Amino acid sequence: MSKVGVMTNPTSGSGRGRAWGTEALTLLAARGHQILDLNRGSWAGSYEAAMKARRSLDALVVVGGDGMVHLGIQVCADRKLPLGIVAAGSGNDAAMTLNLPVHDIPEAVARIEEGLAGEVASIDLGKISGGRVERPAAPRYFIAVLSAGIDAAIASYARQITFPRGPLKYKVATVREVPRYKPYAVALTVDGEKWTQLCTLVAVANSPVFGGGLTISPESKVDDGMLELVVTEPLKRLEIGRLFPKLYDGSILHEPKVRVVRAKKITIAQGEGGATLPPAFADGELVGGEPLTIEVAPHALRVLGARPK
Repeated sequence: MSKVGVMTNPTSGSGRGRAWGTEALTLLAARGHQILDLNRGSWAGSYEAAMKARRSLDALVVVGGDGMVHLGIQVCADRKLPLGIVAAGSGNDAAMTLNLPVHDIPEAVARIEEGLAGEVASIDLGKISGGRVERPAAPRYFIAVLSAGIDAAIASYARQITFPRGPLKYKVATVREVPRYKPYAVALTVDGEKWTQLCTLVAVANSPVFGGGLTISPESKVDDGMLELVVTEPLKRLEIGRLFPKLYDGSILHEPKVRVVRAKKITIAQGEGGATLPPAFADGELVGGEPLTIEVAPHALRVLGARPK
């Protein structure tokens, strides 16, 4: 019998998260596991409860979307404690990347069982440090993409709205934020090489997709020991409107104004001569303001039953 800590999100899946969480807890308990409920009503509260309990656990399971996965990562990163994912949210980019079941609670629990029996994938994470990283989790880890340009401004507004939900809210946020945009000045240090430029989009990818299935870096892999910096030249508003739809199939990288640099360590800071960078987001969650240092954390997370693409 394993002792499994579980965190659920009752609001995930447009309000269906409570039922999904109950189903996952019931299935795990029926398989003979000792269940420890780590929900405390807030991100910080659940994080602190999980951190206190982690040494007594055999696994941590999160039920919900990418926000819950992001929370679970903070507890398990760079530790032996494996993470189980029951993907039942509006956005499930992490589960898609890890080839885990989505919106199939019994199959997700079965994969967790397989993981507890030995099928565990060891994957890379991005590790974020900086004096303005939001507490309580600092440094902050992410599995998918850190956004720090127009993509972060869009994520910030999307985070504030309650309708529509899921990927559609990013479309609404894009329509609002693009008319307000001015090119950002960013100072970059990439594996020791420094430069400053004006940009529209600046992101660091550990895996290909973010924002509910948008493909920003098709060649990114969670087990190659590298990150990808994706940065564009300053775009006009009409160019943004033409470019953003190409995130749906990854063809944005074919555009001449888009640059991709593979690296192990990247620093993003405010440059001179352009608009102020918005606070950064990672996995759709607020990280904090610049300067930020992002480095790859190889094999930092063990995921139960995962089969990375």
